[in-house]
Amino acid sequence: MYTPCELSHGRIDRRGIRTLQVDPLQVNFPCIRTIVEIVRDSTDKKSNGQTKGRRLFMLDTPHPPPAHLLTSVRRRWNVENKNHHPRDATFLEDKARCRKGNTTANLALLRGICLNLWRKTSPDTPAPAFIARTQKKLDAYIGVIGRNQRLTKMQ
Repeated sequence: MYTPCELSHGRIDRRGIRTLQVDPLQVNFPCIRTIVEIVRDSTDKKSNGQTKGRRLFMLDTPHPPPAHLLTSVRRRWNVENKNHHPRDATFLEDKARCRKGNTTANLALLRGICLNLWRKTSPDTPAPAFIARTQKKLDAYIGVIGRNQRLTKMQ
C-alpha cells in the first residue's frame, strides 16, 4: 500500500507500508506479533535528488490496518517536529552539557515556557527574533506568566 505523494519540507514524499505477521519466538521478543516496514521515497524539489528511507517497527498487535499504522507513524514524527526541533534549533538543547542536580530539568522547563510564550503570543515571528525582542520586554512577559492569564498577542 502506498500513500499519495505529499509535499513537505521542500521535498515530495511517497510512503509505502508492508506488514509481516510473526510469532514472538521467531523474533525472540515476547509479545511481538507484527513487524512493519515503512519505505519512503523522497525527491528534493530544488536539486531533484532522490533518497530512499526505510524504518522497521515491532508491534504487539496482530493484523493492524495499514492506513492506521501510517497515520500513527506520522503522528509520532509530528511530536519531533513541533517540540524537539524548535528546542534544538533555537536553544541548541542537544549541545547543552548540564549534569549537576536539577539543572537540566530546570533549563528544560524554562525553554518550554519560552516556546509556549512564543507560540501563544507571536507565532508568526521567527523564534530568534522573538527571543531578542522578549529580552527587551522581559518584565511584561514575566507579568503574563505571573498573572496566569490567557496568553494573547502582545504589542
